[in-house]
Amino acid sequence: MAEEFQERTEQATPKRREDVRKKGKIAKSYEFNSAIVILVSILVLYFGGSHGYQKISNLTRFVFSNLHLIEISKDNVQKYVTFFFSFFSLNFLPFLIFLMAIGVGANIIQSGYIFTLEPLKFNFDRLNPINGIKRILFSRRSLFELGKGFLKIGVIGLTSYFVLRGVIDDVIVLMDSDVNKIFNLMSSLAFSLLLKTGMLYFLLAIFDLAFQRWEYERELRMTRQEIKEEMKELEGDPLVKLRIRRRQREIVKMRMMQNVPKADVVITNPTHIAIGLKYEPEKMNAPKVVAKGMNLIAEKIKEIAKRHGIPIVEDKPLAQALYKLVEIDEEIPPQLYKAVAKVLAYVFNLKKKNFKSVV
Repeated sequence: MAEEFQERTEQATPKRREDVRKKGKIAKSYEFNSAIVILVSILVLYFGGSHGYQKISNLTRFVFSNLHLIEISKDNVQKYVTFFFSFFSLNFLPFLIFLMAIGVGANIIQSGYIFTLEPLKFNFDRLNPINGIKRILFSRRSLFELGKGFLKIGVIGLTSYFVLRGVIDDVIVLMDSDVNKIFNLMSSLAFSLLLKTGMLYFLLAIFDLAFQRWEYERELRMTRQEIKEEMKELEGDPLVKLRIRRRQREIVKMRMMQNVPKADVVITNPTHIAIGLKYEPEKMNAPKVVAKGMNLIAEKIKEIAKRHGIPIVEDKPLAQALYKLVEIDEEIPPQLYKAVAKVLAYVFNLKKKNFKSVV
């Protein structure tokens, strides 16, 4: 019960985002889709409308020129219907398919490809009239949609007013013009009105898309308790645990290899085990293991040691004891002090001799 009163202040986790997306809940603006389709339709009509107009004009001219030859009867009605259906399908169906593709593309641009049947599942809460009234009257989204509806009406109305006011004198003169001039002016006027309205509608759609995404992120927020429960659930997954342990081992291995150049000596088995030891009397109570490994890791440790001039000492019993008893970054136990001291004394004496010979 306490969880119900917690504020949703935390950003959604990747798992929650994935779960919500699988249910078909995404941030999407229908206004954005409509605006894209409208603008593309206007541009297609502007650049290809003359072709469609010519087709319809030729058909109209043919029909009216042959009215005296057309007979409507039971035998030829199907023939005429088939003819007109084929005509409009061949000339305008590609345009409609193209617009459908644009609409699908606008959806993919917003939220990527997603296919789920989850929204089609029966949900009794949707039939609850109280919940429906709350969504309609008291939700932030419904108020926004109401304001957006008034804004769309205002945009279309004001745009139409200013466009028509600028050409009212030209329209009045059309009373004495021929049909072609009337058609050309009205076409130009319609395109100008549609284009300006479409551009303003597109700006409104951008604003709506921003709001939908903000509202979506807000609804995705989680309480701290939900995050804790999700973390427990994830940590309980054996595969997740395995990946975490594997990653931890990789990090430890990487850090260990970086510490090998800092070692004073590497003690080997000689081929199966390698132990890197470091001792700073001023800072440490006892020598510390900075790296250890078997087989391939041991070979890598010895390779790095050779590259940095670190002495490599073969001592099978000591190497095995250090590998079993001491973890990385731990000091050696008292029972190994004597054996390790002999090795370090040998290494330090070797370094002094090398230093004197160089000098």
